[in-house]
Amino acid sequence: MYSLLGGSCFTGPDLWARDLVSQNSVCIPVEMVGEGSNVVVYKERSLSVNYDLAKFAKDFDTITYPKLITTFGTPSDVDGDGKVKILVMDIKDGATANSAYVAGYYDPVNFFPDNFFSPIRSNYAEVLYLDGKELIAALSRDPNAFASTAAHEFQHLLRYPRMRAVNQTDEIWINEGTSEVASDIAGYGPQTSRLDCYSGVTDSRCSDGINGVSLLDWDNNSSNVLKQYSFAYVFMRYLYDSSGTTEAERQTFFRNSVVGSGGIRANSTGSLMSLFRTSANFNSTLLGSQNSEVFFRIYALLVTQSFGLTNNLSSVEYVNADGATATTVDLSSASGNYLLANSTTLQRIITNPVTPTINRTSIKQGATNFYTTSFGGTPAIPGSSRKNYGRVTSGGNKGVFFWADSPSGFNASAKYLPTSEEGTTLSAPKKPRSLKSVIEETPTSGPTPICGIEFINDSARTFESIPIE
Repeated sequence: MYSLLGGSCFTGPDLWARDLVSQNSVCIPVEMVGEGSNVVVYKERSLSVNYDLAKFAKDFDTITYPKLITTFGTPSDVDGDGKVKILVMDIKDGATANSAYVAGYYDPVNFFPDNFFSPIRSNYAEVLYLDGKELIAALSRDPNAFASTAAHEFQHLLRYPRMRAVNQTDEIWINEGTSEVASDIAGYGPQTSRLDCYSGVTDSRCSDGINGVSLLDWDNNSSNVLKQYSFAYVFMRYLYDSSGTTEAERQTFFRNSVVGSGGIRANSTGSLMSLFRTSANFNSTLLGSQNSEVFFRIYALLVTQSFGLTNNLSSVEYVNADGATATTVDLSSASGNYLLANSTTLQRIITNPVTPTINRTSIKQGATNFYTTSFGGTPAIPGSSRKNYGRVTSGGNKGVFFWADSPSGFNASAKYLPTSEEGTTLSAPKKPRSLKSVIEETPTSGPTPICGIEFINDSARTFESIPIE
């Protein structure tokens, strides 16, 4: 039943892939269309692709691969051939004209030996899947869409074995934000659509920008998912650029966040801050010495600069514990070290700052409420933990209120926390989790890459992560 398309995956050379509708594996007949020292690119045999896949293979082999392994470490090699396989296929996602569609994915099932009796089969090899239809069509509007998606997914491939080795599942915003920046590192940035979505300009799907949207607590709401990816991209790019003054210093920080340093990986907000504190450009005098304090300050610096409040950083209000009185923090000196203007990638936000359209009266954890008029009292903060929140105002009419607390806390050594489907005790996931990219396509706005759909216990949560607008 698995050789539905007539391929030979039992003895080779064809490849297993998921049917994302039925959640069974199908065997895809393939032909090799490009090969280098580090990559082999295959095409679904029956698929006609109007794109130079041989050149793509060469570019991935000589540009994307070396840049990303320098940054994130070498990939696993479970099949021993020393190469990453990329399958370009018509991904079985049930997409229709102008609907959301899967642009590419990394499936961790391929990290494990094949199970003949499982409906989800493994190639037991390092494999990335890229769409050869809608994603190729998107190249008319974004020439980098295909190569950028490959770089994004390659970060997931590099990261997954590191998570598995230490029994951790990294927070989605960290993993996805890092993959977004990986596309930049490979040479396919800055991602202007992400930056403009962050600010809420020119894109109706991102009206109000990141106003009220949580960086940390992803709800996969169809109205917020683009904004969450944009927020994660901007924050991780800001942290990357702030970590060092040279490319080598920044790469060291990102490498440590994936591979680990001193027994710590960036699987949580707290551990990410612990590693940031060891980065070459970190200044404890300016940013503090505790993870929660550092996160509050770096978060405050980003959102205030994103709103043009750089002249008001000498009096940042800060509440660091439930019921505590607000204190004043002077971040004016810190802004000199951690200016958005120092990042050539993020300078677009300076000229296109966040443009709020809704006056929000409550706030989410890990979110910022932006105000242009009638900024006054404290927004309603849900729950019993009211800490690590603050605000910056400008003349009483313009300001930001932000709640920079982490749902997972700031413990730098947090381990994998199972989902409800996997029980209540700390353990390894019962099933591999995978992440895949989606591009939302509309006739007027063009493609918007998204990644983050997860398979949990072999079920694709497509209803949570594919936005249909």
